Amino acid sequence: MREAVNTKETVKEISKRMGCYAKDVRELLLEHFPAVLVEAVSQGKKVHLAGLGTFYPRRGRKGLRVAFRPARGLLRAVQQAIEEADKSDKI
Repeated sequence: MREAVNTKETVKEISKRMGCYAKDVRELLLEHFPAVLVEAVSQGKKVHLAGLGTFYPRRGRKGLRVAFRPARGLLRAVQQAIEEADKSDKI
């Protein structure tokens, strides 16, 4: 299994790509987005982010859970990136 990309690395990469401060990206990802997600899902609503996927409430034996269904485009992009990486490893 490949290693994971941690929060600090993710925030740094997003801030670089957007040309904004890392502290603003961190605040968005770790404070605002989870707050909006919790509010919506706890009310039984889905949260759909175009190109990313849908977070939705799901009842389990231990109560309400949050499930995630990735967008088809995201799945295709990940699969394509994996295939390209595998090709470059074989060269």
